[in-house]
Amino acid sequence: MALLAIPLLRDLHFESAMLAGTIGCFWAGIRAAVSKSKQDFFDSLRILGVMYLAAIPLFIFALISGCLTIDGIGFWIFIPLPSVFFGAAIGRLIRKLWVPFPKTITTFILLFCAVGIWLIEFFSFPQVYFYNHVWGLWPGPIYDEAVNLTGSFFYFRWLTFLWVILLWVLPDWSKNVQTKLITALTLISLMFSYLNLNEAGIISPRESIQQQLGGFHQTEHFDLFYDDRFYSEDEIGYWSARHEFHFQQITEQLEIDWPAGRKIESYLYAHAWQKKKITGAKFTSYVPIWLEQDQLHIAKQQLDGVLKHELVHVISKQFGNSLFNGSRSIGLIEGLAEGIAKDASARSTLHQIVAAERPWPSAEEMESALSFWGFYGSAGSISYTTAGSFIAYLLDEYPVADLKKAYRSSNVEAAYSQPLEKLISEWHQQLEDTPLDSVDRRISEFIFAQRSLFQKECPHSITKEMRLWDTYRYHLAEEDTGAAYETLDQLYALDSDNALVKDAWARAQLDLKNYESAEKAITPEDSLLTLQVLKADALFLKSGYQKADSLLLTISNDIRSSNFRTLRFTLEMREDSLQWYYHTARRYLNWYPDQEEFSSLNLANQMLTLNRALQDGRHESVLLYAEFLKSHTPAADWFDVYEEVINRAAFLEHFDLAEYWLTKIGFLDLRLRYEERIKEEKKWVDFLKTYNEIAD
Repeated sequence: MALLAIPLLRDLHFESAMLAGTIGCFWAGIRAAVSKSKQDFFDSLRILGVMYLAAIPLFIFALISGCLTIDGIGFWIFIPLPSVFFGAAIGRLIRKLWVPFPKTITTFILLFCAVGIWLIEFFSFPQVYFYNHVWGLWPGPIYDEAVNLTGSFFYFRWLTFLWVILLWVLPDWSKNVQTKLITALTLISLMFSYLNLNEAGIISPRESIQQQLGGFHQTEHFDLFYDDRFYSEDEIGYWSARHEFHFQQITEQLEIDWPAGRKIESYLYAHAWQKKKITGAKFTSYVPIWLEQDQLHIAKQQLDGVLKHELVHVISKQFGNSLFNGSRSIGLIEGLAEGIAKDASARSTLHQIVAAERPWPSAEEMESALSFWGFYGSAGSISYTTAGSFIAYLLDEYPVADLKKAYRSSNVEAAYSQPLEKLISEWHQQLEDTPLDSVDRRISEFIFAQRSLFQKECPHSITKEMRLWDTYRYHLAEEDTGAAYETLDQLYALDSDNALVKDAWARAQLDLKNYESAEKAITPEDSLLTLQVLKADALFLKSGYQKADSLLLTISNDIRSSNFRTLRFTLEMREDSLQWYYHTARRYLNWYPDQEEFSSLNLANQMLTLNRALQDGRHESVLLYAEFLKSHTPAADWFDVYEEVINRAAFLEHFDLAEYWLTKIGFLDLRLRYEERIKEEKKWVDFLKTYNEIAD
């Protein structure tokens, strides 16, 4: 009953099963080591009975709250049961061998199995999932909420079962032919099973990951290993340059002299699902700072948003503690990376996000937030942003040496030679002086409304709809549009009233030229404006301009008054039949106009066509459109497109074009976050000039 008050442990899932398996294993082992009844099998069953009896309140709570899952039940069967018999088998062996101090020896053996073996794996492999005979498994980062039973888990529990048999029969292995045969078969099975740990997904050595990815590229400071099926030569060239660019930025800001010849291994996965299978981390990018070899692990879809953040973790190993090359304060680890990368939002600065959410953290609250439990007690977006803002202030106002000292010692007050209260007070003054607008407040409200895994009632209960959505995204990442659309059809049939599902399904129908299906599926009762716009597109493609324009007129006032950025240029892109044709040709038919056709587009369609070319990596079209658009007057509404033009033009060595747009944007009245981003682009252009000269 006590577990019902503890987040995660009150859930009938792997966390509580891990606890039960650990307690049961040690209990059964110690009891078997000194048992006089010698009924070890039945004693183990009785211990299991107690474990499962204790799980009844968790089962009832999960059932009532709707949190009960097949995976949770499976973990409760396949973690405690093998673990209890594993402990009993070790204790029984110690007793049978007449080893002195049987309880102590049994405890030490189980501690080695539970902690020692894990430490060996932890400091040997880059993976973040672990299997263990005592506590079962740790599936990976807690931000990845879906934890399922897998073939690898069952394979490992098969190994536990083999160990139980071997340890059980070992004291009497020579008693008769039957025990000799069982012992020999078990040993052979264990030997062959352990030879396949890598293939079974129990461990993931660096060499194995490199082999699975296949691609390799080397730069001055990096060895890049990537999935050569999903990265083109141009993409690897671009990301190699971005690695070196951020490396230079971070080492300069942190005043680090990088050891000559020391290489960082960067593992670039095709997508999050591949990374989950290989390393245990799905949507969480990570750096195993505890390993001697510098490395980072990122999926392709997350590269643009997290590369700089993760590189801070790698480089900060240079001044981390001697235990695991980091800081005992998780808030300092993540706050440093966030404070340098500043990637919490594309539209608001770290200080603006925090400043908009009052009351600001006190010194006591900030001290807690920098700790492990305080940091993970809040949603990741909140903890990262708050710690990032505080560390960014310290980096701006104090010598970087102070922060490096605090990072290593995990003692902010000692490093800065002043009370934390004073530092927090100064940070608060910075927040007070930070200008805010409605955009900042909306972004801040959204971020601070997030809930952590510990705050969710059903942390691991994933609905069928969410599983299908995840499968749909997986197929898209695999570039298997056929399978993606089939999955989307299943999802739509299951939950057609969900506006977001219907939106994705309707877009798919337009891509597939099923215009009538999309048009009929969207009714006046669908309140999501984007759905009504999609219906207008379907009518245009199916029946022509008049009917489509009639529908668009009925929702035009709602579109004009909407706060959604995606709707801002909806009417302009469809202002007449010609512009609507251009829009639908680009959006649904992958049409790219030549220069003459491009000149016929209005500004909204021109900018979105340029953006589409940037996303698709069509370099010739990007350069053509960007040159043509020099004559138009820039507007802050299109800042994202301008920024990406600068980024790509510089990479393609069209520095005049990149610098032209840098100058043009410099005359705009930009948001503070946009100013940060454009400064980054200026550094990128300057870096590439030098980088390309070195490469040549």
